[in-house]
Amino acid sequence: MLCVLDAAYGEGSATQWLIPQLHDLCAAVGVKTKLDEGQMFQLATMIRNEFGYLKTTEVMLFLWRLKGGRYIEFYGAIDIQRVMRALRGPFVEERVKVIDRHEAMKREQEKQQWAKTALKPAEIEELRKRLQREGKI
Repeated sequence: MLCVLDAAYGEGSATQWLIPQLHDLCAAVGVKTKLDEGQMFQLATMIRNEFGYLKTTEVMLFLWRLKGGRYIEFYGAIDIQRVMRALRGPFVEERVKVIDRHEAMKREQEKQQWAKTALKPAEIEELRKRLQREGKI
């Protein structure tokens, strides 16, 4: 997670990690006006502050998809607000759906595992009777 980068390597590490990623974005998209260093720092800081919970791989996936035109197209210049809207909107929505789907699968697997190891009603009744005979309940 971006916030873990800061915790592990010092405040500002996540922002410093993001800047080369944004350089790569600028190099990959065909626009006349690229982000200058100040704008890159500002965008990196905004991403870190608002989306510190994202994993670095998720940020990389977002930027990969952004370069491919999945969320927005750039016309003439890279617009910080459009990048943030794309991250805040479609990407985070997709992420939530994927996480929900994964958690549902995990719950189903746990349920199936529990069903394999759970005592059957007849086994519970037999255990109860045995414990009563032994005077434990």
